[in-house]
Amino acid sequence: MNGMTAGRMESILKAKIAERDRRIADLERQLAALRKQMAAAADAVAPAVVDATVQAEVKAPHSVEVTTIKRRTGEAERKAMREKNRQKHQARRDVETDQKSDGKAELKGRSFLYVGGRDCQVAHLRQIASSYGANLIHHDGGLREAVSRIDNVLPSVDCVFCPIDCISHDACIRVKTGCKKWEKAFVPLRNGSKSSFERALQSMSQGDNVQ
Repeated sequence: MNGMTAGRMESILKAKIAERDRRIADLERQLAALRKQMAAAADAVAPAVVDATVQAEVKAPHSVEVTTIKRRTGEAERKAMREKNRQKHQARRDVETDQKSDGKAELKGRSFLYVGGRDCQVAHLRQIASSYGANLIHHDGGLREAVSRIDNVLPSVDCVFCPIDCISHDACIRVKTGCKKWEKAFVPLRNGSKSSFERALQSMSQGDNVQ
């Protein structure tokens, strides 16, 4: 009984071992098939992945290069525009400077008589006239100097300036009469300020007529 049981048990064990081996072999075949399918799938996907990667790598540097070129081009255009505007403004300033220089040259060597005004302004008025290359003679309008001296000075000057707020009526009449006699330009100034006198000289330097 025990011997028959042992034989049967051995047979059962051998059958189970054989079944196990068959299952293992079947699993190994399935695994091999799966590996083969995975390899085939990988071979099919790899070129597409590589192509996409290559395109991305090619496109990325190209995009960066284009962006860099556009930025540098924009910077160059802005720099050129700034330089063009700078040259334009410089040319305008040069023209204005030349015009002023030419205008001042028109008054160079001329002699002016200034009658009246404030004593404290005389030195400044002479400096302004000197900047135009002109000579300025001053007469106080009769405060300390004789009004008759105006008649002696008039023949030697080119023009007479009179600030209407700082000159006596007698001196003004004397100047007007003398200017008409000697055919000299008579320029009444709004006031005795430096700016009023300088505006009159600028007007003269630009060729404006003075009466």
